[in-house]
Amino acid sequence: MRLHPRTNPVDKARNELELWVINWAERHDLTFAEIRTSLTRVLGTFALHALRQERHPEEPDRKADEE
Repeated sequence: MRLHPRTNPVDKARNELELWVINWAERHDLTFAEIRTSLTRVLGTFALHALRQERHPEEPDRKADEE
């Protein structure tokens, strides 16, 4: 089976991110719920900006829900 060229770089990046999150959580003595809440907020911000770009590519400051 041949792998897509992006498979290995993405796996490597995901592994690095996982180790970073573990170290970050330990450094700040976070609970699982606190880790999940923090990461969810970050991902939500990324998703919001992607949605704004998709809906208003020519006006990046416009909110995603605006007509």
